[in-house]
Amino acid sequence: MRNRVPDGDRRSCVLSAGIEKAGGPGEGLIERLRTEIRAIERVPVTFGHPPVPGTAPRPPACSSTGGEQAEAPPLHTLTEAGLHELKPASHGDTPAALGFALGMLSLTLRGSAAETAPLLWCLTESAIQEWGAPYAPGLLGFGLDPERLLIVKTQRPKEAAWVLEEGLKSGALAALLGQTEIKQPVMARRLGLAAKSGGLPCLLLSDHGQGGLPGTLTRWRIETAASREAKLDAKAPGLCTFHLTLERAPSLPPGRSWTMEWDDEAYGFRLAPPLADREAEAGAAQRSSAGAS
Repeated sequence: MRNRVPDGDRRSCVLSAGIEKAGGPGEGLIERLRTEIRAIERVPVTFGHPPVPGTAPRPPACSSTGGEQAEAPPLHTLTEAGLHELKPASHGDTPAALGFALGMLSLTLRGSAAETAPLLWCLTESAIQEWGAPYAPGLLGFGLDPERLLIVKTQRPKEAAWVLEEGLKSGALAALLGQTEIKQPVMARRLGLAAKSGGLPCLLLSDHGQGGLPGTLTRWRIETAASREAKLDAKAPGLCTFHLTLERAPSLPPGRSWTMEWDDEAYGFRLAPPLADREAEAGAAQRSSAGAS
């Protein structure tokens, strides 16, 4: 390849492997490279920074009940005013459900007009004994500022329901999270009405064995899902991954499922590749490491 230099001389230079792989030199090379970079980065699906139309790569497939490639789940419904029930698929899936709730609250706070309004997190003493108390470094991993959290601990679920209802009526909050079991249907209806009249989303992390509560705007079932390997260390934990099933939502068919990842750098959810693709990527990485050594 010959190249024009500032002094007017034509000197030879070596054709780089990157240019050869991109299809050779010529018009449009930079744009092709930008397209490849965007595909590698895989623009995350977030509410705060959606991808520019026509520039983002096709999102990876995620699991669905019909075995088809699914579109992004309607997570925006969880930011609407009303009571939203998050149910763990089993007792051991409760931490996953809580992590999903914290991620949604992070998105809600960033999209809230009240930039300084606090977030109310009400939980019972039994929930703390079972799953632990809120931990500031962990909250930062979900993009939540601990200084904006108003944490209330109660002895009984009835007291927690009262705190949530009063918080919804106060008009001083950005969103609410209840980590408690609501046993009385009338109390669930009151929370749903208070959330709608207060114009706030209230996420309720219920017990896995509890039946669907009345008065809820949406109901989701959350299950722990296998994560991909970490980028820099295969032995390190991967991204938080959740399997979501929509059980109830206005004007949406129930029963659809998605597998989502929480991007702890962009602070947003994105569709996770199928497990088969993740295993293939891991195998390719191992073969590459073996060849390099």
